[in-house]
Amino acid sequence: MRAPSIPGWALLALLAPPSALFQIALPQAALAQALDAPASAAPERTATGPAIGAGAPGLVSVGAEARRRLPATVSDAVVTIEVHGRDLRAAAAALAGRSGTLLGFLRAQGAERLRTEATGFEPELQDVRSAPDRIKGYAGRATISFRTVPDRLPALLSGSLENGATGLLQSGSLPREEEVEAARQELAAEATRTALARARAVAAAAGARVAGVHRIELDPPGATLPYAAEAAAPMMRRAPVPVPPMASAAGEAEVAVRVTAVLRLAPGETPPQ
Repeated sequence: MRAPSIPGWALLALLAPPSALFQIALPQAALAQALDAPASAAPERTATGPAIGAGAPGLVSVGAEARRRLPATVSDAVVTIEVHGRDLRAAAAALAGRSGTLLGFLRAQGAERLRTEATGFEPELQDVRSAPDRIKGYAGRATISFRTVPDRLPALLSGSLENGATGLLQSGSLPREEEVEAARQELAAEATRTALARARAVAAAAGARVAGVHRIELDPPGATLPYAAEAAAPMMRRAPVPVPPMASAAGEAEVAVRVTAVLRLAPGETPPQ
């Protein structure tokens, strides 16, 4: 049987001392052929700008942002109730009466998303000289939130103070969630098209072409709603006096979506000679 032949560069590698092996540049394809194994592909490179090597594929990352202003179509508000009683039972009865009156008024006005939150009671103490503090009564508090349309918000806030509420905690106007989500989908597509156009321009300037999409990321991942809620300092209604309607303006809200596209690049087509 004829002995297999060994290429000269392989024989040189076998005879060289170990320290010299690191100084010998072995051809990758030839080494794979000698070991009867496929050559490994060159690693990809990721860059924020054009990342194209001589004849080697790479990645490029480009970003784009799309914005849109949406009219505020709903208003959310939070009102507070505070009562006082000589004992816990009296405070609980007073709080239940006021909250029932307020909820009945809001339902009659067509308010949505009615919710009672943060109901609680605490003792009211009286200082006694040379003796422990004495409980003189109990205070009960609750907050009620609701949603309405911007045009109805002033009337409902004023009416709430006349029907059981003792303070206004905050209010603000914004688009509905489904309107924000629909706008966000359209903005994501718009920003993606802009990012792809920028990537093609960058690749062409670097003598390459876009070969495919590696990944696309959205920021933020959820719906964006940067609106400023109108905050009102709590106003305690000490006497049943009429509350004049409050002026308000719904305004607009801005939805913004940023897209980061990571694209695979390949060398550009060589023009014919």
